[in-house]
Amino acid sequence: MTFLKSIANTCIIGHLLLSFSSCNKTTGVAEDKGTPVAKVNASVLYATDLKQISQPGLSKSDSLAFVQTFVNKWAYNEIFYQQAVNYLTEEELNVEKELEDYKKELLTYKFQTKLINEKLDTNVTLAQIEEYYNNNAQNFLLKNNIVKVLYVKTPINIPNIDKLKKLCYSNNPKDAEPLKSMCIQYANNFFMNDNTWLMFDDLKKEMTQLNEVPEYDIKNGKTFEFTDASSFYFLKIIEVKSKNTLSPLNFEKKNIKNRLINQRKEKLITAIKKDFFDKAKTNKELEIYN
Repeated sequence: MTFLKSIANTCIIGHLLLSFSSCNKTTGVAEDKGTPVAKVNASVLYATDLKQISQPGLSKSDSLAFVQTFVNKWAYNEIFYQQAVNYLTEEELNVEKELEDYKKELLTYKFQTKLINEKLDTNVTLAQIEEYYNNNAQNFLLKNNIVKVLYVKTPINIPNIDKLKKLCYSNNPKDAEPLKSMCIQYANNFFMNDNTWLMFDDLKKEMTQLNEVPEYDIKNGKTFEFTDASSFYFLKIIEVKSKNTLSPLNFEKKNIKNRLINQRKEKLITAIKKDFFDKAKTNKELEIYN
């Protein structure tokens, strides 16, 4: 059995830990890491670094391939890193300031996130959404057509296809439930929520035949019926809102809620930072020299 095969068998019972931070560089008196697996100049990958690597359910051959891939990846990265160290200037190699700046940014972000989670009011009322919508109507012009529709797609050879078509064309509210029942039983896809707006471009991806329909023909109450080799399609346009017109409020509710919450986040963090700043001045923790 080769050495890598032996390592692979050991890895099968370990835990997955693909971390290159475990790859040790020789500095002074090193702890006993066991048998070396690969070496790039003074940097060594040891068998103990591989013991915790595993992919449950792999065969022995797949586990060996997995270990070999890991070792090769370590070697590629280590060689490239050492080339970088040799190529870059002393000034370029000095990354202490960048690391310290990154550490500050990371800890600040974590602290800010924790404060937001603890203190932010995420409850947005309908009245607040409506107020924002009315005060910022110019920001809610549609960039694309949106529609409310009745849409049905079924295999072309389903039983009672004529009954399905009749129900699709019906304007009697009592026929909605029988139609839904048939759609659940037979349809590949259907949409019957006449309170929900859809992007018309998304609908055209479902019914490619709509790409051939002139835009002016997409209007309230218009119906379309298409068939191809395998499917029957029915579409009724219940309502249309054209691009460059005002977007309906219920189409923008989620967007407006997110905007309002983001505004609150900014105000909250600004207020907290100012509070900390003022306290630091009062407590003479802050000194600004002229």
